[in-house]
This record gives sequence, C-alpha cells and structure tokens, in this order.
Amino acid sequence: FYSLYRESEDWTEHMRVLRILTEMFLPHISLADLEQTFFSKVLPKTLQLFDNLMYDLSSEAKGLTSQNTELCSTVRNLLQASPMKQTVTGILVQLLETLTGCVRYVCTLQECVPLESIRSLPSSVLYVIKSTFTHCKDSELLYCEHLHLISDLLQAMFKETYSLQKQLMELLDMISMGSASAEDNITDMVSVIHTVLEICSVISNMDHALHANTWKFIIKQSLKHHSLLQCHLKHGDILSGLCKDTLFSFHSSLQLAEQMKMSEIQEGTDLRLFQKTVKLCRFFANSLVHYTKEFLSFFSDSCSQLHQLFLQIYSKFPPSLYAPEISELHRDEISRVFLVALDPLINQLLPFSPFMEQVLSEKLDLPPEQQLPQCLILITIMDKLSSQPEEVRTLWNTGKSQSLFSALFFSFQQCSSELSLPICLPEVISMGQPAVPITLYHYVCVHLCSFIASMLPSHFPQLEYALLDAVLGSSMITSLLAMDAWCFLARYGTAELCAHHVLVIAHLIKSWPSDCYQVSALGVLLRRMLFLMAPDHQVEFAGKFLPEEVENLAVWQH
Repeated sequence: FYSLYRESEDWTEHMRVLRILTEMFLPHISLADLEQTFFSKVLPKTLQLFDNLMYDLSSEAKGLTSQNTELCSTVRNLLQASPMKQTVTGILVQLLETLTGCVRYVCTLQECVPLESIRSLPSSVLYVIKSTFTHCKDSELLYCEHLHLISDLLQAMFKETYSLQKQLMELLDMISMGSASAEDNITDMVSVIHTVLEICSVISNMDHALHANTWKFIIKQSLKHHSLLQCHLKHGDILSGLCKDTLFSFHSSLQLAEQMKMSEIQEGTDLRLFQKTVKLCRFFANSLVHYTKEFLSFFSDSCSQLHQLFLQIYSKFPPSLYAPEISELHRDEISRVFLVALDPLINQLLPFSPFMEQVLSEKLDLPPEQQLPQCLILITIMDKLSSQPEEVRTLWNTGKSQSLFSALFFSFQQCSSELSLPICLPEVISMGQPAVPITLYHYVCVHLCSFIASMLPSHFPQLEYALLDAVLGSSMITSLLAMDAWCFLARYGTAELCAHHVLVIAHLIKSWPSDCYQVSALGVLLRRMLFLMAPDHQVEFAGKFLPEEVENLAVWQH
C-alpha cells in the first residue's frame, strides 16, 4: 500500500489509499514505531498532494476574474470528490478530515506522547493549516465576483481546518519533552510555536475565538516548556504580535463604541459585539502580562514596542484630544475590563532597566497626540514606585539620561493644548468619595506632590535639580507647577530644609542680572517660601540679607 500510495497520481485514488492507510493500518502500529513506520513515509506524499491541489485551485481561481464563468465548475470539481456526486465532501476537505482523524488517533494512545514518536506530524499538519487559512483569507481577491459560487465549499474547508487545528492543539498539549530533552525535540517544538505564531497573523481578522485560542496555545506552550525553550524562542516576534493584536482589538472596540454613540444605539448586536471585542482586549492584556512575567529578561530590544503600546492606547482614549467621541458607559467598560487588566504590565516593567531607559529617553521625539499619554504614563509610574523596593525607586530617580522628575516636567510642558482648554481627569479628592473631574494641572500637581511625600532622602538631589531647572525654564505654567511642588516640599519637609532652600534661592537671585526673566520666577518662589519658614529662620534670614544694604536690594524688591 505504501508503494501504491507513493505512485498514485489520481487525486481520488490517492485519497482512497490514504484513508485505507490511516483507518486500517495506522491503528495497528505502536506509538514507538509511528514516526519511522508511518508518518515519515506517508506525510511527504500527502503534502505533495495538498500542494498540487492548492496550486491548481489557485491557478483556476485566477481565471475566474474574467467573464469565463464556466471555470467555476472546474474549481468546484477541484474542491469536490466527484463532479457526478455533489454531496461528497471535497478532496481538500477529505484530506483535512483524514489528517484530523490521524491526529485524533494519536491522542488516544497515551496521556503523554513523546515528541520524537510523531516528529513529522505537527510540522506537516501546521503547514496544511497555515496554507488553507491563507487561501480562505485571500479568497475574496482570488475569486472576486465569483466567490458566492463556491463560498459553501470554502466555508467547509475553513470549518474542517478549524477542527484540525483544535485537534492538533490537543495533541501538542500531551507532548512530553522531559527536563533534558534532545536538541531535535527543542528545535521541533520551537518551530511549532513559531509556525503557530505565523498562523496567528493569518487568522487575526477571521475569527475571534480561533484567534484567541491560537494565542492561548502559544502562551501556554511557551510557559509549559519555559526552561527548555526560553533561549530559542523569537520573543521579540511574539511580543510584537501580542502588541499588534492588542492595539487592533482596542481600536475595534473604540470604532464600535463611536458608531453606537453616533447612532444612539446602546443595545442589540452592536453592543454584544462591542462587549465581545473588549473581552478580547482583556485576553490580550492578560496574555501580555503572563508572557512578560516569564520572559522579561529577553525584552531588552523590545521596550520601545511596550512603550508605544501604552502611548497609542492612551492617545485614543479619553481625555486625549485625539480620542473618538464615545459614551461614558462604553468608556467605563473599556477602562474596567481592558485597562485594569493591562495595568499590572507596568508593575512588571518597573524593575527592568531597558524599559526605564526607553521611557525616560531624551530622544523620544513624540508626535503631539502622544505627549499627554507620555505624561500620564510617567504619573502612573510615580504612583506605583512608592510601593516598590528601594533599588527600583533608585533606578527611576537616577536614570542615565534624566530623572523621572525631569522627564515629567518636560512632558508636562509639551501638553500646551491640553492645559489651555483645559482637559479634565477623574481624581478622588477625599477618601470614600467618588472621583471628581479636575484639570490636568491639578491632576499632575496632586500626584507629583504625593510622590515627593514618599521619596527617599537619597533622591533629593535629583528632585532639587529638576525643580530648579523647571522654575528657571521658559514655560510659565511648568515653572508654576515646579513652584507649587517646591512649596509642598517646604511644608512637608523639615524647617531646616525649607530654610536651606530659601537661602539658595536668595543667593541665586543676587547672582543673576536683575532684568532676567529667571530672576522674576525665583523672586515669586522666594516670596512664597518666606512665609513657609519657621519664625526663627525668618529672623535669621532677615539678618543675613539686611534690606538696607544695596547688594540685597534684588532679594527684597521681588
């Protein structure tokens, strides 16, 4: 039968022999002999048959773009077992069914299946799955206006491929590799995961459930064989795919929410599709969190993708000026279901130095729509750092390029449009009370002061540098923010620290030409901080900078 199978050129005869082999011979072969006795001999010819069928199908499909509609019968014959017997499933569908039966049989042999016993099977089946899904995805271009004539057969082909993939995933879940698996096994499993990743990109817009389950398999297998595969997987490609699909699902949910807002429809099919899409967003967020937790050390070159993920999400979500108009109900659902699930990802990235360097880089050159998102990311990081270990807080406060404080003031300065309108963000002012909308300025000031209150003393030099730099900067509103934060520090810190800062500011005023705008800013800050000094320190200051002396005139005239 093997020789008959290899020599067979007729498609119908080929399928008949293949079914005999799989249904009558395969069950009598032991698991240990499957690869050498059966799969290595049968599958190459099976793939050759599949390729020939797909080639002829695609070739004939190109002719359908003309008015030559009689070719439709030829295409149907390629998909069907016999033009005289229209109820018989197509040859391609039969082939898929046969492979599904093959995989299903192996699943029944034992709970753990050694990979070396079925080495040829996963790669062969995945090749068929990928090619078939690709053909279905491209069917609109291939068949053009004649698609409706064969859509039923293509649908059957898709459905059977779906079943084949589901069965293969079940088998691969049973694969046993061992703690010290052979190099061939590692190579094969890595190839499986990478091929499934390619399938993900093919099916991303075809079926939500299929897409999610395919990603679930990638994450599960990567974690299951973590110790063996971690140095061999294309982590950058996997992360890139997750980020891309997360953003696509997020944008889809926003489009649906915007359509419902415009049509004033808040229920029915659109709402169910919206809720389903938001849940898909949550799935991708959870997948990112799980994958990052296990493979973070391999993401050194991928931090820009993670940073961009947050920037692009925040740029399209209220209160961004570039966000679509959606109802408060839908906004809250996206926030509650998706953004809450994505939030732990930042916690995982905080100890990672490459991510810190990416976020605090002075060479970001962000477009206008990402300036506010950058500011909000920095605020979120500040909120989380207070509960982090000292080494993580030190990492962010003593960054290589600039400190977290300097980055925040610079980012805040870029949000001129948002500050001018102004936009508002929800904030809980009193414990136990609902959040109320406050301006961006107020929001940043509250969170910055809260972060200052939790600072370690060893990080004060970076704070002082950033505050002074912002006060002396050209942006009046950024200078005002720095003054407010500095006054908070004067009230919250020790009296000695306040007195020290007042003396430094006074000496700076004396050392600068009186017509500099920086002197005016320092004068405003000095006047505010003088009232925050302890009474004895005020007396001491007046003694050091006697008003009647001409050299101190610059200090007192402001």
